[in-house]
Amino acid sequence: MPRAIKLQTTFNSGELDPRLAARTDVKQYYQGAAEALNVISMPQGGMKRRPGLAYKDGVLSSGSAGSSVRMASFSFNTEQTYLLVFTNLQIEIYMDGVSQATVTTPYTSADLDEINWTQSADTMIIVHEDYTPATLTRGSSHTSWTWAGITFKNQPAFDFDDNYAALTFTLGSNRHKMHQSITVTASASVFLAKHVGGIFDAWAGGERGVGRITAVTSGTVATIKVLDTWLDGNGDEDDVLAGDAYIGEPVWSSTKGYPKTVTFYQGRLWFGGSTKRPQTVWGSVTNDFYNFDQGSGLDDESVALTLDTDQVNAITALFSARHLQIFTTGGEFMIPNEVITPEKASVKRQTMYGSGKVRPKNIDGSTLFLDRTGKSIREFVFTYSEDAYTSASTSILASHLLNDPVDMDILRGTSQDDANYFYLVNGDGTVAVYNMLRNQEVSGWTKWTTNGTVTGVCVVVDEVYMTVERHMGSTYQTQLEQLDAATFTDSNVTKTLSPAGVTVSGIPATMNGETLRVKADGAVVADAVTTAGSLTLAAAATSVEVGMNYDVRIKTMPLNMDFQNGPILTRKKRIVRIVLDVYESLGIYVDDELLADRLFGTGVLDTTPLPFTGIKDIHKMGWTDLAQVTIKQTDPLPLMLLGLSLEVEA
Repeated sequence: MPRAIKLQTTFNSGELDPRLAARTDVKQYYQGAAEALNVISMPQGGMKRRPGLAYKDGVLSSGSAGSSVRMASFSFNTEQTYLLVFTNLQIEIYMDGVSQATVTTPYTSADLDEINWTQSADTMIIVHEDYTPATLTRGSSHTSWTWAGITFKNQPAFDFDDNYAALTFTLGSNRHKMHQSITVTASASVFLAKHVGGIFDAWAGGERGVGRITAVTSGTVATIKVLDTWLDGNGDEDDVLAGDAYIGEPVWSSTKGYPKTVTFYQGRLWFGGSTKRPQTVWGSVTNDFYNFDQGSGLDDESVALTLDTDQVNAITALFSARHLQIFTTGGEFMIPNEVITPEKASVKRQTMYGSGKVRPKNIDGSTLFLDRTGKSIREFVFTYSEDAYTSASTSILASHLLNDPVDMDILRGTSQDDANYFYLVNGDGTVAVYNMLRNQEVSGWTKWTTNGTVTGVCVVVDEVYMTVERHMGSTYQTQLEQLDAATFTDSNVTKTLSPAGVTVSGIPATMNGETLRVKADGAVVADAVTTAGSLTLAAAATSVEVGMNYDVRIKTMPLNMDFQNGPILTRKKRIVRIVLDVYESLGIYVDDELLADRLFGTGVLDTTPLPFTGIKDIHKMGWTDLAQVTIKQTDPLPLMLLGLSLEVEA
C-alpha cells in the first residue's frame, strides 16, 4: 500500500555535485540542494536571495571582451579604508565607492594577473617578477598618494656563475676592521659590474674573508666593505687568499628577475621566488624592511632559504599565519621555527597538492588556497593530532561550481550577518560562494550568475566589490559594482524623487538603450528603456531602483526515505503537499506555480504587496521517479526560504 511521509530540509549544505545524486549514504544529501542559483546559504539553515550589485563606476571600456582588472583593499585605520583598482598603467583609488585619486604605475593590463602585494601602516608593497618592487603610500589626505620604486639598503646575493675556483685574491689594508673598505685584486678577470651590491666570500683551508662589493674598477680589481675579518687558522691577518671563492651578484635585477610574492612576518619583510631563484624565500633584517644584509649571520640579520626538494617547487604565495606558510606549484611548506633566524631557520613540506596563482585567504583559523588542478579549494590548517598541517578539500561536494578560478576573497561575519562568506570568481564569469562556520559544522556552496562576466572580487572590511564586464550596446564595459543587500537587481541605480515624479535621471550613459527592470516604491512595475541617461515611469513614485534582472532557482535533491520495505529513491512516488517556511518573501514560484502574494479583502488593490512571513503550502498530483521540487523567482523581490517540508506517497 502507498504510504505518506513527511520530509523536512533546511538546506545547510548548498548546491551539491550532480555526481552525488545516488549518494544517499552521506548526510549532506539530505541537507543540500541539487541546484542553488543566485542565493546565499545561511549559517542557520535555509537560503535567501543574493544581494543586488549596485553600480559604482565604469572602470574602463574596451572594444572587445577580456580587459584585465585587479583589485586590492587598503586599510589606513579602522575608519579609513580604500579600494584599489589596478587597470592598464594606473591605480584608481576609491573610498566608499567614490574615486579619490589616480596613480600612475608601470603595470600594463597583461601584467596585472602576476602582481602581488602586502601592507603595513600607510604603505603597500607591490611586487611583480619583471619590475622593481614598489611602494604605494597614503599621504595626509584621501587624495594624497605616492608611488615609488624601492631602493634597498642591501640586497641578497647569489653566485649565478660559480666559476671562481683556484684563484688568488690579494687583499688591501684595513682588512681586519669591520665595515672598512678594502681593495681586492684577483689573479684573473672575474669582477663584473653586476657584482656591485653583491657578496665576496673567499676561502682556502682555515682562511676566509667576507665582504660586500661596493665598486668594480676592472675585471681584476674591486672595492669591498668588510663584513667579516680575514684571518688564517692562527688568527693572523693574511694578505693573500688562494682557493675557492663565492662572488655573489644582487639576486634581483632586470636580468635575473624580481620577487614574485611578498608578506610581513615576525618583524621582517619577506619576498618569495624570482625568475632565476623560483624556490627561494628572503627575509629582511629585523625591523629594517629594505635591508637584506646577510652580514655574518647574526640573529637579527637577513634570512635566505631555498626549498631543496625532489622536484621544482616554484613559489606562488607567502602567507603570514600561525607559521610563515609557503605555497608552491608542487606542495605546501612552512617554517616551523618559533623565532626565525639565519642560523636556525628551516623549511618543512606539509602537503603535496600544489597551488595556483590565486592569492590564498584566511578564514576561521585556516588558510584557503586553490590547488594546482584548479578544481579544489583546500583548507591548509594545523592539526594537533598530526602535529602538522593538512590540506583537506572544502569543495569536494560542489567541485562542479569551480571553473578555472581567477580571484577570491572573504567576507567575515558582520553586524548584519554572522556568517563567513568566501567568494570565488571563475574564469567563465560565474561566482561560487561558500558559507563556512567550522565550529557549527556548517558549509555550503552556491552559484551566482549575472548578465555579464564577473572578473574580480575584493572585500574592504564589510563591503564587497566586484568588477563586471558587461556588453553594453556595441562595446564591452568593465564596471565597478558593490553588493547591496537592499537592492534586487544588478548594475543597479537607486534614486529618491522629491517630490514624487515619473522621470528618473542620472542613469549611467553606458546603459542607454538597455531594457531594465524597475521597482517603484517597493513594487515591480513595467520594464523601461533608458534614453540619454533617464527613463520615464508609468506613475509617480518617490523611491526607484532600476537595474538588470537575475533569476533565482533552488532545486531539491531526488527524494529518498527509508520505508519498511526499503529506500524509495528508485521507486515511483508522488508529492502530495509542499510546505514552505518563508520570511519576508514575495514572488515565489513552486514548480512553475506562483504562490499568491495577497488575499482577497478590502484595501488590497492598488497597494504594494507586503512581504509575507509564515507558512505557504501547495498540493500536487502525479507520480514521478525523482520527486524533486523547484523553487524560483523571476522578479526582483525579496526571498528567504527557511525550510521545506514534503508529504509524499510511494
